[in-house]
Amino acid sequence: MDSQTLLSIHGHVITRDTRIRVSHNGDRQWFLHIKDVRLEDEGFYMCQINTEPMVSQEGYLDVLIPPSIQEEGTSSDTVVEEHSKISLACRASGDPPPLITWRREDGKKINLGSYGGKKHTELKVEGEFLNITQVTREDMAAYLCIASNGVQPAVSKRVLLQVNFKPKIRVPTQLVGALAGSDVTLECRVEASPRPLTSWLRGDGVMLLNNRRYELSERTDTYRLEMAIRIRELGPEDFGSYKCVAKNTLGDKEGFIRLYRE
Repeated sequence: MDSQTLLSIHGHVITRDTRIRVSHNGDRQWFLHIKDVRLEDEGFYMCQINTEPMVSQEGYLDVLIPPSIQEEGTSSDTVVEEHSKISLACRASGDPPPLITWRREDGKKINLGSYGGKKHTELKVEGEFLNITQVTREDMAAYLCIASNGVQPAVSKRVLLQVNFKPKIRVPTQLVGALAGSDVTLECRVEASPRPLTSWLRGDGVMLLNNRRYELSERTDTYRLEMAIRIRELGPEDFGSYKCVAKNTLGDKEGFIRLYRE
């Protein structure tokens, strides 16, 4: 009706739009069919009977559009330093306008910051922006921006947040005793991001490498890393101090272990 376009007369389609056809069930029910509906089809339609006086009926076609996430204005993978603030954005289009929800991919709660002397967390956050006022290493995760408006399918985008900080080392056992001729394992636990370069040094400054007597291993979990060295067939020269070292672009840290003879 907005363009006053005549679509059909009786059973004949007047418009050149091949998506449109007309059908009827006797003389009582008439149907207008639109194939492959588009946004420009939205609006008022009128069926008219040329009696005297003329009678007509109007109907409105509301074209619903499933949500889509707009790359422009939506955050991509982000790297920040610990204790800084971050705002992740997610923009979506669709009809009706989509509702945006943020979740952590690992299912953990989202850190909303501390106020009133209490830390606040939620499983999901609604809105275009996800704001974290003081980022910690525990906030390092993949976040899902989910857009839904009741028209299937809902869509999502994955945004990876990496939080960088200098290494921190904790030594579970700083004093280790072992028998001569036995095997022993020394351990250091590291937290760092980006992933650090690690090494083991003996007290005389010699760097220890993988060989028949020294077996070096590492186990990682996000920003956590467990480094270990297994020393086989301990001899007199093996007793003394050892040092585990972790270095990344933000700094370095050392952990110390003393191995004594039982």
